[in-house]
Amino acid sequence: MVFVVLGMVLKILSGIKSVSCMKKIVVFFLVSVMSLPLMASGGIKGTIVDAGDQSPLDFVNVALFKQGSQTPVAGVATDNKGVFSIPSVANGKYSLRISYVGYTTVNKSLEIVGAPLNLGTIQLNEDSKSLKEVEVVAQSSQMRFEIDKKVFSVDQNIAAAGGSASDVLKNIPSVSVDNDGNVSLRKDGNVEVWINGKASGLTADNRAQVLQQLPAESIESVEIMTNPSAKFNPEGSAGIINIVMKQNRKAGYYGSVSAGVTYPDGGKLGGNLGASINFSNSKFDSYINLGYRNMSFNGGGNTDRTNFNGTDSTLLNQHSTMSNSFSGIFMRAGVDYHLDKKNTIGLSGFGMSGSGNSENNSSYLLTNLRSNPASVLRNYSRTNTGTGTRPSLNLSLDYRHEFDKKGTNLNASMSYSYHNRTSDNMYLTNDALASTNNSNISQSTDGKNKGIEFKVDYTNKLTDDSKLEAGWQSNINNTLSTTDGTNNLTNAVIPSYYDNFDYKEQIHAGYLTYGNRINKLSYQIGLRAEYLQKKSTNTTKSIVSSAIDTVQTIPAKTLFHVFPSLYLSYNLANNAELQLNYTNRVNRPRGQQINPYRNLSDSTNISYGNPDLMPQYASAMELNYIKSWDTQSLSASVYYRSTDNVIQNVRFLHNGIMESTFMNIAKSQNTGLELISKNRLFKILNLTSSVNVYYSKLDAATYINPYNTAIQTTIPGQDNFSWSANVLANFMLSKTLSGQISGEYESPQLIAQGKQNERYTLDLGLRKTFMDRKLSISVNVRDILNSSSFKSTTSGSGFYQTSSNYFHGRMFGLTASYNFGTMKAKKTDQMKKKEGAGDMQDMNMDGVD
Repeated sequence: MVFVVLGMVLKILSGIKSVSCMKKIVVFFLVSVMSLPLMASGGIKGTIVDAGDQSPLDFVNVALFKQGSQTPVAGVATDNKGVFSIPSVANGKYSLRISYVGYTTVNKSLEIVGAPLNLGTIQLNEDSKSLKEVEVVAQSSQMRFEIDKKVFSVDQNIAAAGGSASDVLKNIPSVSVDNDGNVSLRKDGNVEVWINGKASGLTADNRAQVLQQLPAESIESVEIMTNPSAKFNPEGSAGIINIVMKQNRKAGYYGSVSAGVTYPDGGKLGGNLGASINFSNSKFDSYINLGYRNMSFNGGGNTDRTNFNGTDSTLLNQHSTMSNSFSGIFMRAGVDYHLDKKNTIGLSGFGMSGSGNSENNSSYLLTNLRSNPASVLRNYSRTNTGTGTRPSLNLSLDYRHEFDKKGTNLNASMSYSYHNRTSDNMYLTNDALASTNNSNISQSTDGKNKGIEFKVDYTNKLTDDSKLEAGWQSNINNTLSTTDGTNNLTNAVIPSYYDNFDYKEQIHAGYLTYGNRINKLSYQIGLRAEYLQKKSTNTTKSIVSSAIDTVQTIPAKTLFHVFPSLYLSYNLANNAELQLNYTNRVNRPRGQQINPYRNLSDSTNISYGNPDLMPQYASAMELNYIKSWDTQSLSASVYYRSTDNVIQNVRFLHNGIMESTFMNIAKSQNTGLELISKNRLFKILNLTSSVNVYYSKLDAATYINPYNTAIQTTIPGQDNFSWSANVLANFMLSKTLSGQISGEYESPQLIAQGKQNERYTLDLGLRKTFMDRKLSISVNVRDILNSSSFKSTTSGSGFYQTSSNYFHGRMFGLTASYNFGTMKAKKTDQMKKKEGAGDMQDMNMDGVD
């Protein structure tokens, strides 16, 4: 039945011709939902106290199950008075499970017959065994669904042990990471990546480097939001990926230490070290994490490009190999101080510092195909050696106030981020045909990103079923990029290598959302208004005098835009739920996309940005069906996204040289069906699998070079049907031995002016525990088949090109970890809240925050 509904909606969406039409649909839903009468119903309530001193216990987990089922139909947590409430429970027989760390779990059988049920005071007894040591769970739930996101637990990810955040993301359904570390969601690279619910200064230019430095062992879970509500920053037309860091806030002290080695196929031995410790009591929650990584890897690629015009036809063969090494440290720390029962202030931050060396050797052979036999026009090689650093820092000051009314709170934060990337490169060119073309050039680059964020969020729990949220967010960002070059043969400055690009922007936004539940129907409507102001300057040097010649000030631009959102959720029978949501998103051009500097480091491939780029706007609609059984769950999503002013990388041939830049293409449309399932089989196997089938269409466009209007290229319209699959299998071979297999497949997919070939990977990991699970040893092999290469074909006016590149390939790893510490039950506000959860709370219509 559900797939019939999904098919009908997909057919309707495919017939929508414009964004304005979609907005009319949203207005229709808003009016329809708001006109529904409010209906009241009964529920279950009670109070949880400590059996010893009768003090109330906050954040106790209370789960309601239908009799005979292991899948909860509702779940809440007690407030600071120990009170819990589960509203609107249908008639029937149930089991209530009450659990709290350090206490014995209580199960109660009950029956609902229409009237509200008050269970009075329920006492919990301390569990002396669990108070002696930290409990280590071998296998926990890998995935859960919430109304506005999917949450994937990765703290037990064996295949990524000893790796980085990039390795973790490769195992997440819907997420892809290419050989350069670029992240995409549902094959769309316009995605925001957050850390603990905040952007943390991550941009498209520095994100890959930060994720490669972030240790996998420090990550608790990954949250995927394909259609975030108006509460969240609308950046990233594909959605948001939020990386939640580990921070267990149980009372007492506990921690872990780890050490490991990695070996890339054909590379050198690398290593990693890690340590973490947490301490909490009635007033403080604190933690510190330290990590060190050292690694080396090899890579390379091949490019064959045929250039043709009316009289000439040439073939360029390019082959390259590279070897890179990197070492860096990571540190993360934070402390929360509970001023009293209602007020908490926190200070947290993380920092990274690393350096690396690289060597790239390339050979070029240019052949005239029109001569008989074919004659060699150019034959030369180039060696690029370089060193670089990439320090980064993020600091956050947070404040939380709980009002007397349950579920009503105020959160305020101020964050500062700094990312810096420097490099010093030397390019040696040796021409086999003409020594006069030999060159020796040094180039230095320095890129800095600074950002300040102010944010205030207010939540008012109007009733058990309704909630109002409002907030304000201001972001002030500055990007400064400097490049310089020197001819080492003449010791002279190269003016064309000099550039100083300074970009400043301010974004100020306010939002308002309202959510309610009417019987089985939950809804949330929201509106976000944003004001953007940006300006930039670009400084170049004179070719004649090498002095500062041109200071190009790009006129300041101001943009105002409104982003609506709508969420609908309907609870069906037998633990099933139907969700429908609509949002508007934006992708604003920044960094290299708008920097007009012409990168001449490779004379056969010149790239530069386009300062006239406009933001691309996307309207997205998604229909989700979620069904849970005792040991299985299924999520089926039909989605449609229409994007205007699509930003694409465009290639064209000019005087035999390939040039690339960015431009706004008219429009793109994406429609797809995504299935994600979680299955527990034979009591020893947990299987998480996903399939994404989608159709992409890109309109035709004509590119006119802003610097030389005679240069034009036509990009033909394209459409493509593609699919991808992801499987993650966790299995228990014994009580102390577990394993993991993960695999990914991507069919050929559409890119601007061509397509990307299929690709697939397979990872394997094993973990053995000792000393009552305090000590664990993990071994893994990533990319067992050595198949993680990227191949593509592109074509345009006067050229046809095929290219492939690979990045270290098969990787072997060995990691040992030891857990230590003690814990005890703790009775204070906020102890169970994970860092970052305040910014990424789900839209909960069950009266639970």
